[in-house]
Amino acid sequence: LSGRGSQIGTKGGKDTRPLGDKVFQQSQVRKILDFLRMAKYPNDSLTSKHFPLSSKEFVCIFNFLYSFMDPRTDSALPLTRFDEEVLKMLKTLHYPGNLSRSHFVTMGSLHSWPTVLGSLSFMCDLASIYSQKLFPNIIALGFPNRDESGFTTDRESKEKIQYEHHLDCWHEFNNGADEFPEQLRALNENLMENNGVDVERLEFLGQQKTTLEQELGRLEERGSRKVELLEQKQVLQSDLAKMTDYLLKIESHINEKQEEGDSKTMELEELCGRLEGTRAEVVDLRSNCEQGKVSHLEVERNGVLIGERRRQVETARQEVEEMEKEVWQKEIKVSRGKEVMDSLAKQINSLAMQEGLKTQSGETICLHVETFQGGGGEGTLANNSMRTELSEMARSSRTLTRNTERELQGVVTASGKFQEEVAMKKKELVSKDGEVARVVDESTKHKELVDREEHLYNRQLADIRDQLHHLKSQDRDNTEWKQRELVSAKDRLEKLQQKGKEEEAAGREFLRKVADKTVSYMEECTGYRDQAAMAVLETARARVEMVRRAGTEIQEKVDKALKDTERHLEGH
Repeated sequence: LSGRGSQIGTKGGKDTRPLGDKVFQQSQVRKILDFLRMAKYPNDSLTSKHFPLSSKEFVCIFNFLYSFMDPRTDSALPLTRFDEEVLKMLKTLHYPGNLSRSHFVTMGSLHSWPTVLGSLSFMCDLASIYSQKLFPNIIALGFPNRDESGFTTDRESKEKIQYEHHLDCWHEFNNGADEFPEQLRALNENLMENNGVDVERLEFLGQQKTTLEQELGRLEERGSRKVELLEQKQVLQSDLAKMTDYLLKIESHINEKQEEGDSKTMELEELCGRLEGTRAEVVDLRSNCEQGKVSHLEVERNGVLIGERRRQVETARQEVEEMEKEVWQKEIKVSRGKEVMDSLAKQINSLAMQEGLKTQSGETICLHVETFQGGGGEGTLANNSMRTELSEMARSSRTLTRNTERELQGVVTASGKFQEEVAMKKKELVSKDGEVARVVDESTKHKELVDREEHLYNRQLADIRDQLHHLKSQDRDNTEWKQRELVSAKDRLEKLQQKGKEEEAAGREFLRKVADKTVSYMEECTGYRDQAAMAVLETARARVEMVRRAGTEIQEKVDKALKDTERHLEGH
């Protein structure tokens, strides 16, 4: 290496490229020319015949390639005395080869050109990486598609979607737009699609909400029947309690009459048995009398017994007739009670039919009044089970009524809150619309006022100029009077100008506020862009640092191997 000037790469990794090979040099020249044509280099007449390059063309190509890595720098190298600057820049880019100032001073020589071509090829490779790998994927690199756990997903990140939305709004703002409905609609669609939102489901819920609101409106317009239904419920509950008490009394009365009928039946059977015995005895006595086997005394005794028995039979017959009469009266009372029970059962059945009351098995509640003829135990059991089910239904009806009242109260409360929120939002919207309209009107009026005053000032200035010319053309005798008039006119003009400046300052203050809001929004968008660019730059720097460390390690290994080789040779 030459001892003249500074050097780079002497302590870095060794450049393994065959820079002295003619074929390799031609391939590097073709690569550089292809990239320049693809990137639309201004000098489109550049060909391989122009290589080795002149100093001026080298600086232009170097600046063009460096602009891909730092677009903010237009001229990284000056056209003259660039040799020190190019060494510093290549050092900051961690160029792996050996370079010195003399290589760029004698760029066109056969000794220096391969090294300069290697540095230019290195710049072309970096520009290709930046233009083809980093810049097209800057958004993807700045906003990776990962979930909360850091795993890769098939969905775009929310920050990426918002950043692209801000870019679209920024372009529209630069074109003069103040509102961005298309961009907002696209942002909404992208977010819903990215989050897997079912749009049809949302529309269905919206329709359902509209239907429920309409139904709520109809219910509110119809009025509350709660008091009427509660009164009807209390009446039905009292009727049901009365009917239950009456049925219990009827059942107890029926049981008493059945027991009484059973006792009478047993007495009747006993009397029938005694009657049969008496008839058998009478037959025996009659046969003995006909055969003459009975004495006179016994015949008299039998006659007395027969008369006594006849009297007993007559007495029993009278008792039976009285019992039949009493049974008849009881049957009449039972028939009347049955009619009353039938009417009550019909009323209960009709009310149950209207209210849709059903048993646990799903059948409609229906009371049956059994006839009072022996074996009525099954009907009693059925009525007892029906009474139990009616009690259960009454309790469930009370529970359902309470739950319905709670739900209705909750719905009414929620509806009231929602209506209040809607009213507040409407008021805010009206106030905002009024404020916007007021600001627009004030801005329009201010612009008109400024135009009118500017036109007035221009006319006054023109008049004053005319007057000055007229004053100059007149005699000097009127000069003092014209000067006083000029001073007064200037005073009026200064007052008008001061007033115009104050109004202009007010207008500028208003425009400054609007501009501050616009600048804050632009700075926010720029911050998002800078964050993405910084993330890409940090990634690129990490990659370059990794390459540099790898080159350093390789250089250390090579130096170590060279030292070992030298020690081995010295040993021999």
